[in-house]
Amino acid sequence: MQMMKRWFTRGFMLSAAAICILSVPVTAAHAALMTYSFAGNLDGDTTGSLQISGLFKYDSSTVGSGGVYNGTVKDYNFNLSFLGSSGPELLYTSSFSAGANAVTITKNIPLGGGVGDRWELVTAASGDPLSDGSTPFSFGLRLNQIGGGLNLNVQDPPGLGGLNGGSARWRLLFEDADGVPGAYVGNITSLTAVPLPTAVLLFGAGLFSLVGLGAGGLRNLRTSKV
Repeated sequence: MQMMKRWFTRGFMLSAAAICILSVPVTAAHAALMTYSFAGNLDGDTTGSLQISGLFKYDSSTVGSGGVYNGTVKDYNFNLSFLGSSGPELLYTSSFSAGANAVTITKNIPLGGGVGDRWELVTAASGDPLSDGSTPFSFGLRLNQIGGGLNLNVQDPPGLGGLNGGSARWRLLFEDADGVPGAYVGNITSLTAVPLPTAVLLFGAGLFSLVGLGAGGLRNLRTSKV
């Protein structure tokens, strides 16, 4: 983190400092940026030795319309690992790529277990080519909640325990040099919000405390001049 240099003159240091503190972008960015970690398995792996994990971040201040939040995804990471006797071995990784991305909430649609709502995240993805030359271009998470109840105005994904018999799935799409698509897919078994580090929260609280102290100092300064 780059530290701001103090270049204010002594005559207006308090007022300028208060304005500067209120406009520090890191507080707003951390307040809006939500991070979730996930884990799961791979379809077709009968041994259970292949596991996936990763995270995604989205800006919760993004304004949506009709349950569609375009451009809200800000980061993504996906890892496929082999669980051997000596511990997990990373086999493949994919990461966020600039391009179309969105969180979409769809209500009252037919699902495998009845009617319900769907929370879906899709983002452009990048990664090294596979042995056949295919490269990833899209990653997605799809959570189906039987019976509905999702809020169109909130981007947060539903908890896995509240899906009411629905499904939680992931997919990583690939295409070869000729544009022929393929995919790896599987189930999501864990989805957890990652809290802000304590140091960040304390830093933000300290900034606002300084604003209060600065305002008090300004009042005292003005009063002494009257």
